[in-house]
Amino acid sequence: MGLFSKLTGGPDKKLLETGLLGRGIIADLQLTGTTLQSGNGLVQRTCIFTIEVHLDNQQPYNATCKQRIPEIEIPQIQVGSSMVAVRVDPTDQTKVAIDFNTPPPTVTSAGPSDENHSAAHILATGTAAEAVIVQWQELGQKNQQGVDLYAFQLTVMPPGQDPYQIQVGNPTPPKALPFLFPGSHVPCKIGTTPNAVVIDWDQAASQGKS
Repeated sequence: MGLFSKLTGGPDKKLLETGLLGRGIIADLQLTGTTLQSGNGLVQRTCIFTIEVHLDNQQPYNATCKQRIPEIEIPQIQVGSSMVAVRVDPTDQTKVAIDFNTPPPTVTSAGPSDENHSAAHILATGTAAEAVIVQWQELGQKNQQGVDLYAFQLTVMPPGQDPYQIQVGNPTPPKALPFLFPGSHVPCKIGTTPNAVVIDWDQAASQGKS
């Protein structure tokens, strides 16, 4: 990539052509003072992006890249939730570029490194409780069993204890879709820590509970 293009946030064309395709969540966005306008085109501003990178069957990690983007698109970016396609250098995965011309792909999650923290283990051994769905969002990821993963904000109500709110990722099969609305009450299991919560979709479906 040429020096001028690099200084003004131009993407690495070779990386965009040959890099591994992954899914990224914009974790942070910092504006720089560098702008560029070609002819009567849109004003582009160089930004420093921190990306949570998700590749197939790998644990997520953070990487940064300097890249320009039309200024009018910056307000549309929601830090912590906006998802983008990324290209990753296979020989140095710290080198990434955002591929704005490609839809974010669906990737397969590596899953927890300890099976005792898996959703299946928590469902089998955890403490029964109830949760209220506050918000949810598709993550564009599947677990090792091919089930879609969603991010949830939940109000968890353990028996005999004060309720609390958490954000957690859960496998969400098609049978769960009727329960995805704000205020939906669903059964869940709590693992060894308060944040280890898994919604029991089988029980919810069998009870017809919502």
